[in-house]
Amino acid sequence: MKFLRNLRCDRESASIIDTLDEEDLDSGTSFKQKLAGVSRRDFNRLVGRYGMTTVLTAAAGMGGLFSADALAQTANSAYEKRFKNEPKHVLKLGTIFNQRQHGIQRAGIWEFVTDLEERTEGEIRVEMLDSNGVCAETKCIQQTMQGILDIGTSSTQNAAAVAPWLNALDWPYMFQSHGQMYNFFFNPASERLFREQYRKRHGMEFLFSLCELRQLFMGLKWKDREPVTSVTQLAGTKNRATNTQLGRIAMQLMDLNPVPVAWVEVLDAMKSGLVDGMETWPTAATAFNITPVVSKYVGINFIPGTGHCGMRTSTFEKLEPHLQEAVLESAFYAQALTMLSNEAGLTKISGQVPNPPATTIFGENGVEMNFLSEEAIAEAEEIASPTRSEYDGWHERLNKMAGFNVYEEMTAEVRKFPRDELAINVEPRRWWRSA
Repeated sequence: MKFLRNLRCDRESASIIDTLDEEDLDSGTSFKQKLAGVSRRDFNRLVGRYGMTTVLTAAAGMGGLFSADALAQTANSAYEKRFKNEPKHVLKLGTIFNQRQHGIQRAGIWEFVTDLEERTEGEIRVEMLDSNGVCAETKCIQQTMQGILDIGTSSTQNAAAVAPWLNALDWPYMFQSHGQMYNFFFNPASERLFREQYRKRHGMEFLFSLCELRQLFMGLKWKDREPVTSVTQLAGTKNRATNTQLGRIAMQLMDLNPVPVAWVEVLDAMKSGLVDGMETWPTAATAFNITPVVSKYVGINFIPGTGHCGMRTSTFEKLEPHLQEAVLESAFYAQALTMLSNEAGLTKISGQVPNPPATTIFGENGVEMNFLSEEAIAEAEEIASPTRSEYDGWHERLNKMAGFNVYEEMTAEVRKFPRDELAINVEPRRWWRSA
């Protein structure tokens, strides 16, 4: 995504999305064939010579198809740039993504790393450990909190198992759109309402996040059944769930019988019929190749899908002030890029649209797209409302952590951004500065 390299985030920056090149967004070219000219042996040879981080960031910045020789040239250039100066700090970043998955679920991780190294002129060097090299989805933030890593990535819903404050994002139907989520994370009010407690309670800095809404994805035995127009049609089904406690309560209230299944086991669980479906967000299903066992997308929009990047606070505080500012500026850049790029990828690559074309992943796999009406969403919201007594324990726990009514104050701030406004119209703001 070279066209965003020199992004200056102001109100007009969202118009950049209109310049997206079709080749960059085409799932067939960019992600199935992009590395066709690079054998596993060649790739491993380059990794042995230049290091995984250098090769992956080089590949992430290359457009269209390329050969092993072209990748070698780009990796060599990236290596010379990265190792031109001796770093003051070498930070370890763990993620479950590989380059192909990041090309579908555009979470900004490679771009954050590249921008941070360039912005600091090599004073900070980041060594990436990708594709479960160190941490699985449920462990990455835990290992960051423990000091095994300096930076980790994970859905906040999975990380909530070890960082309970992250449940504060998951009040059902508090967020009504991607735009409301991005606007919240760019909002300086998110410091008091959310980020401060993550820092105080878990020793973590919330840097940036991909923002989608979690949906239901039904298995193949639902292929020949009628379209789903209400969550009540799925009552009694068993569905894979993440570690978010508020999301599980919501699923129980909707009679969706949440079943805890590790992400690496979801494909087999869907294939075998252990679960009828799963809750996740669209690009998680498409990037991690779950779509071949999905027959129906059911757009219930019930809690966020927030794939965040977090840094250990003690690591951040060891950095010199100008490097702390660089980390925040690179996170701001990555947040803006993720907002623009992933919103485009959702339609052009994943195919989160009615009747997705065959050039998209949902279209290629014949996934039936069931977008629920406003009335059906309102029905689900009433069933799973955070005002019900089933949530009382979590209201008390989170309110005690924060010192204020978390649900009421966060909802009031979130709803200031119109539900129907496009996410790409969110104004990027530096959240660490006062409004």
